[in-house]
Amino acid sequence: MTGMGRGKVALVTAAGAGIGLATAEGFARRGARVMLSDINAVTGAAAAERLRNEGHDVRFMRADATAEADVAALVTETVGAFGGLHIAANIVGDAHRDASGADFHEQSLESWEHTQAVSLRSVFLSMKHEIAHMIQHGGGAICNVTSLAGLLHVGAAGAAYAAAKAGVVRLTKFAAISYADRGVRVNCIAPGVTPTEAYNKAGAEMGQMVIDHLLPNQPIRRVIATSEQADAIAWLCSDQAAMVTGHVLPVDGGWTAQ
Repeated sequence: MTGMGRGKVALVTAAGAGIGLATAEGFARRGARVMLSDINAVTGAAAAERLRNEGHDVRFMRADATAEADVAALVTETVGAFGGLHIAANIVGDAHRDASGADFHEQSLESWEHTQAVSLRSVFLSMKHEIAHMIQHGGGAICNVTSLAGLLHVGAAGAAYAAAKAGVVRLTKFAAISYADRGVRVNCIAPGVTPTEAYNKAGAEMGQMVIDHLLPNQPIRRVIATSEQADAIAWLCSDQAAMVTGHVLPVDGGWTAQ
């Protein structure tokens, strides 16, 4: 794919692992200069070092995407380091504390608020500061990551996660319409069964149980690679998708087509 545009500056959150790491790798290998960010400084810095060793122009900054001061500083640092910001992939999200199997009425307020902060507030804060720069400097492209849980009833996801990810969809569409005439495109992907580190947070056995539960619902009955999700993000952020905004792209092996 050539539509990324060499010399573009991209910012990727949750870039230390999973879909975020694959997205940062994909942007860099398509010629973008990339700021990687993650709350985990060890994995994030290691990812950036690997890409630099491949010859890519990348940097890493630790940031908590749920903290506005961190997000504002991240965007400022990205612009300062590379001279601009053209592309952003907002990938922070966390379902593992919401997948306990507890009934809705048994969920704690602390668990609810944690999930809302990580999976929805992080996207709001990221877009707020990314768009503020983009509308002043010729526009840009943003891709958020929602979930099939935000579109459908997916039994492995809890109420808080489903609500937060549905919020990402609505926030994406609202921003797309609000900023279309100012050159900012905003889309999101909805991944199908894509094993990432999140599956392992509750242990390998629990992660396999989740995959076994979900995979039969996916007509293309194989798990999806993180690189395949990253390819979809790269296309939505590329010049080839110049007329695509406000779109939710399921990368789900046909799940939502049923």
